[in-house]
Amino acid sequence: NTMLKQINLIFQKEFCSFFRTRLAYFVLGIYLFLSMFCTFYLGLYFDIINTGLFSFFYFQVNILMLVVPALTMRLWADEYKTGSIELLLTRPLSYTSVVIGKFLAAWGLCLLMLVCTFPLWLYTAAALPADNLNIAASYFGCFLISGSMCAVGCMVSAFNKSPIVAYLGSVLLLTLLIIVNYNFIFNGLNLSGSLIIRFTQSLNFFYHQSTLLNGQLGLDNIIYYASITVLTLWLNRITIEYKRS
Repeated sequence: NTMLKQINLIFQKEFCSFFRTRLAYFVLGIYLFLSMFCTFYLGLYFDIINTGLFSFFYFQVNILMLVVPALTMRLWADEYKTGSIELLLTRPLSYTSVVIGKFLAAWGLCLLMLVCTFPLWLYTAAALPADNLNIAASYFGCFLISGSMCAVGCMVSAFNKSPIVAYLGSVLLLTLLIIVNYNFIFNGLNLSGSLIIRFTQSLNFFYHQSTLLNGQLGLDNIIYYASITVLTLWLNRITIEYKRS
């Protein structure tokens, strides 16, 4: 109960700070512009049948990869830069509460970004016999993916005093995470077999992303992104504890 109160305290502080510094408005504007540009121009929204909002979801991972690090880059880097990290960590707050609270603030803003695109869903549902269940599952997939990206961004920010370096480092790490193909690596080692193939496929970000954003909420997809989130948040906590000591 005490930890939940601490997490809520940090969450409210960080979430409100996004709006006080106007970062939230900037990121929301960039996200909506990129999403609509990609959906209508690159995704040819009016030229294909978008019953599952394919034109929208196809570009979401790439857009989130560029936008989410802008939310997380200052969460820890600014604390180091201004020296407020000492004040924060000397308060009667557990490291875990602070890490989770900051992460949830960024993830909460990701949820708000996705909610702001709901008018596109409503417009599509009014114009077409939309597959609403598939669309809802794809939105949930975007939410899960954005959570894992927030956790990665928080971890990278914990290593840096410069928000710019934290942003670039997060984008680079997320890019590597998305494009690395473990099937290719294991094939190069001459390892084969159905079990090996299934194992390497389960490690590929792109595989889980493509199935999840097609509305396939498999347990393996959920576990994959939850694992990335938990692992990187744990590394975030270890980093803060190490720097503090």
